[in-house]
Order: sequence, then structure tokens, then C-alpha cells
Amino acid sequence: MHLKILIFILSFSQTLSLSASLSQESLRPYRNEYFVETGAHYGAGLLVALQSGFRYLRSVEVDPQYFQAAQELLKRYRNVKLWYGSSSTLLWEMIQDIEKPITFFLDAHRFPPLDDGRKNCPLLEELEQIKRHPIKTHTILIDDISCCGQLSFDYLTKEDLIVKLLEINPNYQIFYIAGGWENEVPDNILVATPPNHRRRYTQRDSKFGNLAKSAAKISIRPKAGARGAPYL
Repeated sequence: MHLKILIFILSFSQTLSLSASLSQESLRPYRNEYFVETGAHYGAGLLVALQSGFRYLRSVEVDPQYFQAAQELLKRYRNVKLWYGSSSTLLWEMIQDIEKPITFFLDAHRFPPLDDGRKNCPLLEELEQIKRHPIKTHTILIDDISCCGQLSFDYLTKEDLIVKLLEINPNYQIFYIAGGWENEVPDNILVATPPNHRRRYTQRDSKFGNLAKSAAKISIRPKAGARGAPYL
């Protein structure tokens, strides 16, 4: 492994608690068997999802350095798959074989945003791909909703996103919850749930949740020569 990637991963492992955009308390009530994330970043959000008891996890990351860091962090979990590329085109590939409701966590916008003529935020493309899926009772969480109306979201408004969500399911219940590792950012995650949604919560950690807790406490020991791949 390239020395810069190794240093990147090791430094990340010591600041994990500062990197996740959500907490177990935020995520557990919206648990399905499948968790699909856009914007893996370092992999911290996937560790939170593991701790929250999701059985199968998938994520995508467009930045090669972040992708390799997440791949290294999560390589021990056989129920986690990572894709390398843009969620604006890859999300459908990630979900087309799933035949059960999914919990989506959409967090793939560029940060800091750039005014360079390219899109900063793939949310509309992601929601369009979710719309293609035959199941219409997915739970969808959109992170950093405070970025609506700003360059980070390409000036998309909350109203724009709600219109698109209601195209997927016109009966979605839409509300907002706190974001951040300790829920310190009020109303920063938009949640869309089907009307018959029952919040699932249990104090018992899953097998994978216990493993994830251990991973968050130990330093990362990368394999020599590890390389990026389309999935893990």
C-alpha cells in the first residue's frame, strides 16, 4: 500500500468519532435488512450502520483515496460491499438485485463545493435511480439538509427534494431529525418513511455491531500491497 494511504488510514482511525454524519440513535429507528449509503468517505458511517444492526451494507465513493481508506477499514466485514465511482450512475447497479426495502443514507455531495461547472450534488440522479426500483417502501435519509439552497447542493431546495421523494412514493411521511455523531446538528437529516413504518430499536447489539465497536477502538493494520477494487 502507498505510504500516503497508510498514513491517511492510521490518522483516520484515531479520529473516527469526529467523522461520522450520524449516530446509532439516529439510524436504528429506521433499520431494514439493507443499508445503502452514497458517499462512503472514510467508512465511518458504515461502521455506525454496522453497530446499528443492519445485516447487509453497501456504499459507493468517488474519491480514490477515501475509497481505499474505507476499503481498508471495512475489509473484515463480509456483509459490506463498496463500489468505486459516482453514485449519480452507479446507485442502480448497487440496488437492482435487492428484493426487500432498503434504508438509504444519501451523503455524496462534494465538500467543500466547487464552482467549476461540474455538479456538486448527485441527489436528483440518486433519487431517480431509487424511483426505478420496484419496491416503493424504502426509507430514505438525506444528510446535510442545511445545505439546501447553497452551492453544496447546487442550489436545490427542500421543496425540490420533497417533490422528487413524492414521485417515488406519494404517501411518504417526511420529517427532520438531528445529525452528527452525537446528534449535535438539529434537523440536519431529512427522513422519508412509508406510512406504515414502525421504528425498529433494540438494545441488543448484533454480531456485526459488536465487531464494529471493536474496530472503532483499535488501530488499522493494512495488508501490504492492498489495492482498490470495485467492491469489497
